[in-house]
Order: sequence, then C-alpha cells, then structure tokens
Amino acid sequence: MAPYKNYSIDECAKTIKEKFDSGKWPADTKFYQKWTCEKCGERVTGENPNRLFTEGHHSEKDDGTICGHTTDLRIHGCNYMVHFRLTSKSNITDLL
Repeated sequence: MAPYKNYSIDECAKTIKEKFDSGKWPADTKFYQKWTCEKCGERVTGENPNRLFTEGHHSEKDDGTICGHTTDLRIHGCNYMVHFRLTSKSNITDLL
C-alpha cells in the first residue's frame, strides 16, 4: 500500500472551506481530521467532526495497546476523511 499523504494544516483548512463555501458539499457534510502518528506510524482519525486541530493525540493503537503520543500537525501535516449523506439524486463526482 502506498504511504498516506499528509498536507499542511493550512492547505486542508483552505480546501475544506472552499468545498463548503462553493456549495459542493451539503451543509450536513462531516469531515474528520486524519494524521500519521509520529511515534508508532499508525494512521489516526480524530473523533471530533468538522474541526481541525494543530495537535493530534493517539490514545490507543489498532492492537489495543497504548500509544499515548501527541503529534504536532503543524510540522507533520494531516489530511481528512469526508462523510456525505447521499440520496438517489446524488452524483459522487459532483461532491469531489
């Protein structure tokens, strides 16, 4: 699998704002911040929808063990995952 791509937090914020402002994303769209843990290398998904943070805390690893590391996302970057509510009239390519 290819490594995950992280972008600057400013670039993520700009792109997200543009999508909402343009009307491409419905008002009830939710995004979740994602990052790669600096300590263990696992991909982490934030728990707070529609918020970007400058630090990402990785509590528990996929195998259930504790990681406990906080990654500075201003230095290491991040990305985001988007949740759309699709209807029978939705065209996914119009949302991207």
